[in-house]
Amino acid sequence: MLNAIPKAWFSWKFSLEEGDGTPVADLLLSSWRERGSVALRDGLRYTVCSRGIAGPLLLEAADGSEVAQATEPSAFRREFAVAHGERQYTLKAISWMRRECGVFAEGRQLGRVFPEIFCSRRAQVEIAHELPLELQASLVWLTLLLWKRQWDADMMPRGA
Repeated sequence: MLNAIPKAWFSWKFSLEEGDGTPVADLLLSSWRERGSVALRDGLRYTVCSRGIAGPLLLEAADGSEVAQATEPSAFRREFAVAHGERQYTLKAISWMRRECGVFAEGRQLGRVFPEIFCSRRAQVEIAHELPLELQASLVWLTLLLWKRQWDADMMPRGA
């Protein structure tokens, strides 16, 4: 099991750690755009960016090669279709009420990302070890993006 731990109170910078506290990766979500980075502790660094206004989110290696691509099938669902190599994955909210997201491939659930407690930004990650670490980290990054979108929506003033 992995844990995603915020590095500061209102920051969208996270440390991804093993259950025993061993650091695995650093995740960064930009404050003002849907971009960021995934930096694995073995030195590999990936950027997350989008192509165009409604284009897919791309996980790119330092040499510019595309590692994974995430598209949103619908603007009304909390869900991403993720392509990594030859495989297709789905990251989607398990329930409309909760922030827990499941990872699915070929009709079976491979894992989940869920808050440690109800209103916390700390997350617990249970994803099958058969998925490469950069994919696991990017799935956590996408889940945190969904949470950040909700956080930003909740902070918007109501009425005008």
